[in-house]
Amino acid sequence: MDLSLIIPIYNTSQWLRPCLDSAIAAIEGIDAEVLLIDDGSTDDSGEIAKEYAGKYPVLKYYYKENGGLSNARNFGIGKACGRYIAFLDSDDMVADHIYRDMLCMAEKNKTPLTICNVTRIKENGAALVATMYQKAFSSPPRAVTSIRQDLNLAYDAAVWNKLILRSFWDKHGLSFTDGSVYEDSPVAFKLHWYADRVSVLHSFGYLYRIHEGNFRSDGGQAITQQSDSVKTLTDKIDREKEVLDFIKERIEEPDARPILIAVQQRILTFSFEIFLLDLYNTNKAFQKEFMIRTGDFLSREISDEALAGMSLYNNLKYRYILSKDLDSLLRLMNHKRLAWRSMPIADLAGRKMLVLPEEIYKTGLTPAAPELQNDIPITKIERIFWEEDTLSFYITVFYSRINVPDIYSQKVGAFLYCEFTAERIDLMSEQVHSPELTEKKGTMICRDDFRVYRYNYDGAGIKVMIDRETLARITTTGKWFLGIRYETCISQGERILRSISPEAKEFMETELKDLVLDDKGSARTVTAKYDLRESFFFEVS
Repeated sequence: MDLSLIIPIYNTSQWLRPCLDSAIAAIEGIDAEVLLIDDGSTDDSGEIAKEYAGKYPVLKYYYKENGGLSNARNFGIGKACGRYIAFLDSDDMVADHIYRDMLCMAEKNKTPLTICNVTRIKENGAALVATMYQKAFSSPPRAVTSIRQDLNLAYDAAVWNKLILRSFWDKHGLSFTDGSVYEDSPVAFKLHWYADRVSVLHSFGYLYRIHEGNFRSDGGQAITQQSDSVKTLTDKIDREKEVLDFIKERIEEPDARPILIAVQQRILTFSFEIFLLDLYNTNKAFQKEFMIRTGDFLSREISDEALAGMSLYNNLKYRYILSKDLDSLLRLMNHKRLAWRSMPIADLAGRKMLVLPEEIYKTGLTPAAPELQNDIPITKIERIFWEEDTLSFYITVFYSRINVPDIYSQKVGAFLYCEFTAERIDLMSEQVHSPELTEKKGTMICRDDFRVYRYNYDGAGIKVMIDRETLARITTTGKWFLGIRYETCISQGERILRSISPEAKEFMETELKDLVLDDKGSARTVTAKYDLRESFFFEVS
């Protein structure tokens, strides 16, 4: 058997059917079992799970007394028969065929660990950026890598977007800590530490649900989305300390020091943000406990070397927590939550400077690039059209609040990337004027001083051209994503394009079906598609 997919279930009846439907579609085409571990549910979850198990032979239902998510996962591992294991939370979903695709990558590349990209979904189905995973997948696309080659993988801190070779799991004696809330972080990190080769799918395979209200039958929130629980905070600290201690015990090993610094920076940037952004809304007793416990942890564990590479915002956050300056911390976090994304960026003596309220940030100006280090350019396919035998894309590429007044202000190129094989095809492109982007996006109201600021994006356009000869080179079966290379005043790198206009979608659906046949007229076709996060790709079949 190829795969055992383990789904712990506890009081998620509202979301369980979509979860199980997605799991069934995700394992299509492979020899798999889906283990439904009912962890003592008191709502209808158990009945739903039994109903599905009766309907689909690949689904196997197990009941156990309530022991928590970690205990249920460990129980499922004990029942698993597959060569690979994977985990799915019962209120989340996965994309169609994702386990087939991950299995294909794992087998082809002979990797013990395979990961896919993650997107958040709201209760209405809208897809949102998962900021930490945007960072984890921000390096130039590769089919195979490792945390020693790509430190951004330190931000890949969950287990549910992974396909894991069972013999690899057993070899390293991995398991989840019973009774813990943030059980994923140590296990996910150890998987990356031990894996010398990791296959990477840039497809959004895991759909992480954001709960905007109560969803459990007992009226609670998703446990990892609680921001006012001392136990939740303590578990977060304990699990992150477990990761740091693990690295420190191996600090003499090659590349351990840079990995330690990357993990420290991940912790300072993301680990406590859910608590911090909601801290104003918690009671004084929790606020006091947060400042004491988090301050003690950060003072021991975050090095000066890690702080040196961090933004002003993260350094201030660290300083206020350590000094237990709750009032300054609350002002900083409230400004971050309500106004930070609208603060103006000015061009001063050739430098991009972020304008900030001095009473909160202790300076009125700071270089913009470090503050935007976890951002990537905003991209959008505005139009797609034929020019004789050439398929052309009009795309905009820019950072919000960063002027791009002419086509010489930044460098942008394009390529096609096959995620199964890492094949690349460089594409013809030219930078073009985009005055309509300035008209649509160039005016912003600052939520701090309520002034109107104007930005120039006239040079943010790029025209990408794919002729018939290039299309004929797309022969490898699978997804070929459209990506860009960029060099701006903020950063440089590569990324898969996200976001497509309604006009471009309509063109795709009417004009780009069955695009190419091979020379012999066989059934091989190239079809233009887009995924939940509007990533454009050609699918070869």
